[in-house]
Amino acid sequence: MKLRERAKAYYQNDYNCAEAMLRAINDAYGLNLPEGSLHLAAGFGGGMGCEKACGALCGGIAALGPLLVTDKAHAAENFGAKCAQLVQAFERDLGSDLCADLKPRYRTDETRCLTTVELAADSFEQEMAVQGILPKG
Repeated sequence: MKLRERAKAYYQNDYNCAEAMLRAINDAYGLNLPEGSLHLAAGFGGGMGCEKACGALCGGIAALGPLLVTDKAHAAENFGAKCAQLVQAFERDLGSDLCADLKPRYRTDETRCLTTVELAADSFEQEMAVQGILPKG
């Protein structure tokens, strides 16, 4: 199952955008994060509740830690640059990294931010392929 479908399923099961992304990536990439770790994304939904950085992007950034870091972020080769590349890809693909900018473009009353979550999943998946980080599952 593609990352987009996983993220959509979580989002439609009432997880917020950040939770849906992290849970979908956890499944797709075989991160095996414990439930408590998945809860760490909760506060990033809705642009941290104040329409700042998109929660779907934050969920993706959160997943880079378990994907790429074995000890400390500073010890992981080019970790900061890889995070920056993901943000740049997200901005290119969705037009902004700010919830306040994305909501008028993609949000509807019926589906809420589902389109943003789906596009974020596509962007994440494409960027991981570009960076050579392939799914395990």
